Amino acid sequence: MGDWKLSTWTDAAQLAASVNPREVPEEARGMAPSVWFASLREAGKAAYAVNFLAHAMPRYECVVWAVRALIEQGLDRADPAMVAALRWIDNPSDGLRRAAADLGETLDDETPQALLCKAIFLSGGSISEEDLPAIQPQPDVCAKLAAAAVLTAAFTGKDPSGAIAASLQIGESVLAGA
Repeated sequence: MGDWKLSTWTDAAQLAASVNPREVPEEARGMAPSVWFASLREAGKAAYAVNFLAHAMPRYECVVWAVRALIEQGLDRADPAMVAALRWIDNPSDGLRRAAADLGETLDDETPQALLCKAIFLSGGSISEEDLPAIQPQPDVCAKLAAAAVLTAAFTGKDPSGAIAASLQIGESVLAGA
């Protein structure tokens, strides 16, 4: 359990409400998010811990975490979606964000790569056409898609538990600023 320097959340219950507003655990009220996260891991709630962790991060860092986790799980860095993601991370411009979205539209919606491309598109900036008035995405949708990408990759691999554990460690290092 480390110090989550990059998270602006101070109450685990408030963060849990952003993950699922219908199921806010009373025992998380007043608890530091990193402490609640550790209790989720100890209780074997790994999939929920992935979602909780994703929501704890700023959106850019959430995408960085997802990319690092997917590479750790064995996705090829040369995969077009991974290349698009890495390019956006290096230069988070609107053009590269929209290019990732366009690529994601050509992929099967249920792949980690498509989910990652959608997370990038919904990480910030307008989701409407460039020549139309700006429409901002919901603030939690990037985290939901990034977490879905990580979990989808984990559950299609040979060792889902190991992949999720590694992804959670990567996420904690991202939140610690490493």
